[in-house]
Amino acid sequence: MSDTGSGTGTAIDEADPDYGLVEGALDVHVHTAPDLVERFQHDVALAHRVREAGLRGAVVKSHVVPTAGRVELANEAVGERVLHGGVALNGSVGGVNPDAAEVALDLGATVVWLPTAWSHNHASQARAAGVERFVGQRVPDAEEDLHVTEDGELTAATRRVLDLVAEHDAVLGTGHVAPAAIETVVDACADAGARCLVNHPFFRVLDLSVEQQAALADRGAVMEFCGYAVQSTEGHTVERVARAVERIGADRCLLATDFGQASNPPVEGLASFASALVDAGLERETVRKLVAETPVDLLGL
Repeated sequence: MSDTGSGTGTAIDEADPDYGLVEGALDVHVHTAPDLVERFQHDVALAHRVREAGLRGAVVKSHVVPTAGRVELANEAVGERVLHGGVALNGSVGGVNPDAAEVALDLGATVVWLPTAWSHNHASQARAAGVERFVGQRVPDAEEDLHVTEDGELTAATRRVLDLVAEHDAVLGTGHVAPAAIETVVDACADAGARCLVNHPFFRVLDLSVEQQAALADRGAVMEFCGYAVQSTEGHTVERVARAVERIGADRCLLATDFGQASNPPVEGLASFASALVDAGLERETVRKLVAETPVDLLGL
């Protein structure tokens, strides 16, 4: 469980990027500087590149700080709202903290992510593998792990976060919480009328089966297939993503990159990922929907 992984990303890396595929696209999962680790570019550079390439926009995610306010500076710099922000509810913002979620939402957050590296699911796997830091942040001790459910039900704090997301017409991302918790969250979102995004379901700390993903999609969630998960998860391939899209349907799936690592340019990565999926057998119109229709619909743009 390293920061960079050692996966099989050659299909994405070798695909010739077709920028026509990503015209008007929205990448809902991009990492930028400033951060605790080196990133490919800072917010303003990403905003310029998104606009130059003809994308609709990108959602900037940080594991450690809210991005909802800071993206507005980048948007002002380019004179257009191309970047969107949010908050990941890890230890650095007080964990599953409704106050942190509410402030981010009031600042215009489009996504609130449940715990990622500080979730019990991810942190326990990291400790078992002897990992002390993940993307620059320390791995918590066992007593600090963040839980979103208790006895199969949402905790009071998680419930309040979900209600805030619904009130602000935003999106709740499932982060890196365990598969059983994801099911509980998806059901609760359906009951509350909140939009729910299952983050990188094939990523190594989750690795949900296609049938599990299809069941979650049937309950209203959208599956987020990320290029970085292909790169960093052993046995995961572009072809696996293509077959999942065929099983689940493009109206309940989207493509994102989770890029921004020092060697992973997000815009170029999205174009290459989309092109690789066409090479893997998906219709061009389907891939266009995955990058330019479903994510835009999900964020209500």
